[in-house]
Amino acid sequence: MDPAFTNKLRFPYFYRTVPEESAQYEAVVLLLKHFGWSWVGIVTVDDESSRRAGMELYNVITQSGICIAYTEPVSNDHYFVSSVAYRKLMHQITKIHCDIILLVGSSHGLRILNFILSHFFNARKVVIVLSSIVRKTLTEFTTLRRSFQLAVHEGRIPGLKEHLLTAGPLKYPEAELMFDIWKQHLSCCIGTDDLWRPCNESDVLGNVDRSLYDVDNFRYTFSVYSAVYIVAHALHHLIYPDKRQEHTELFNIQREKDSWKIPSSACSESCLPGYRKVPWEGKQKCCYYCVPCAEGEISNQTNMERCLECPEDRWSNERRDTCIPRPLDFLSYEDTLGLSLVIINLFFSFVTVVVLGIYIKHKDTSIVKANNQNLSYILLLSLLFSFLCPLLFIGRPTRISCLLRQVGTGIICSLAVSSILAKTVTVVLAFHAIQPSRTLKRWLGRHLSTSLLITGTTGEVLICVFWLSFSPPFPDYNTEVEVGKIILQCNEGSVIAFYMVLGYIGFLAVLSFIIAFLARKLPDVFNEAQYISFSMLVFCSVWISFIPAYLSTKGKYMVAVEVFAISTSSAGFLGCIFIPKCYIIILRPELNTKQFLTGSSQRR
Repeated sequence: MDPAFTNKLRFPYFYRTVPEESAQYEAVVLLLKHFGWSWVGIVTVDDESSRRAGMELYNVITQSGICIAYTEPVSNDHYFVSSVAYRKLMHQITKIHCDIILLVGSSHGLRILNFILSHFFNARKVVIVLSSIVRKTLTEFTTLRRSFQLAVHEGRIPGLKEHLLTAGPLKYPEAELMFDIWKQHLSCCIGTDDLWRPCNESDVLGNVDRSLYDVDNFRYTFSVYSAVYIVAHALHHLIYPDKRQEHTELFNIQREKDSWKIPSSACSESCLPGYRKVPWEGKQKCCYYCVPCAEGEISNQTNMERCLECPEDRWSNERRDTCIPRPLDFLSYEDTLGLSLVIINLFFSFVTVVVLGIYIKHKDTSIVKANNQNLSYILLLSLLFSFLCPLLFIGRPTRISCLLRQVGTGIICSLAVSSILAKTVTVVLAFHAIQPSRTLKRWLGRHLSTSLLITGTTGEVLICVFWLSFSPPFPDYNTEVEVGKIILQCNEGSVIAFYMVLGYIGFLAVLSFIIAFLARKLPDVFNEAQYISFSMLVFCSVWISFIPAYLSTKGKYMVAVEVFAISTSSAGFLGCIFIPKCYIIILRPELNTKQFLTGSSQRR
């Protein structure tokens, strides 16, 4: 088994019938990986051959990824037990948490280990012996019965057992090599000898006590048998190269008597699924600590070095060992916030319908006719649709709802603001028109308010058409807003177009507010200009505060902020412009007369 015979220049005619010594190292690696042992110690006998073997074993093991806890020598000197090296060895074995010991050397090393293990942790340590010691030697040490002995493969040779059981001196009288064996086991000899009786035909090995030798399994004999057949196969392959067969240098584990519980030997505990390994700085790679996987990552196996990232539509569970589907989140009708907004907008829609009914019922009264009756109807209808538009923002976004929610809201809001602008201009021109010499009288034609209304709304329609033509809104899945969720929302498509829609409404609102503010002290009986000024102040305040609030929120709360802004601004128009007039119509009908309107105007 000495690796020196591998040199074909020095030994050109040498052929091994047993594996060379280095084959044991590969077998050790297979054994360690078979049981999952990654943290081992090496003890070598202090001689040249064992030191060389120990160094080669160290290199093979470390290259395989297994870590070495320590390497210590054992001297054949009988005074070794009183030396510093012995105390160091005992400290390494007893103090370092390493339950697997690889022994390279002679039976003296076994005796030393047996002595140490018999006093310390003898139930935990497992010794793997790499030497030519006979297997029976291992059973002599009680503390090593849970250990391993690497041995040459043994097997059965067909016909050899039968041949041996029938072999005897008379059957093979020329087999001089067997004479001593027959004398020992049969107590007979061929020829004359005063000390031994003559052999007869019944003197065969089959009549000998079978416990004295084993004819079922052979080790070195089987190696010779295999070597002969290997040569035969090699010659056969030279003659018939197309009929080659592949053979697999066997690795078997045979357990003595009862099976035992397999111990574990590692520098660190295994990292369970959901964790990853992080090496300890300055230590061997087998020494690590476990760190939980980050959110959105998992490890589904033991001792994973890195966590796996979940797909976009999935997220890690609490244990971080599997990816689960992300829940969809949007402002739904089942949500408390969504349901609350629906109830509020339906309530204001109902109030708007009631106000419109009051105006229609009292259409012939002075307060309804004042300040352009048709504009009041148009404004109430636009407010009604403004309260109904937020219903498009609530529920699962679809392609249709995404297209209608922003475009519809923008056009309806511009219609409402344009109506208020037309009413404001009407109030201003109506006041100045009572002076006959004023040139503004010609502007009080029938189509002035209609022109303002159409002009203001058309601008918003053109912006929306441009928006829908080039980059319309669409339903989108967002996985970056909230951890572990998929936000189903409407992507605005063109952010520039979105802010152009808001900017145009803001322009109309500011223009209406400026005109109404300048006309707030005009002698109007019902303070129409003042009501419009206050309503536009509320509208502008809501939408100015909407922009930072909209940008600072995410997901369904961004939608809720926009719905709240639409509802609040519409409620401001309804409350500031129409509620005071409904109060006069219902509770103060004496003020809703032409005489009162004319008298008040004259007094002013």
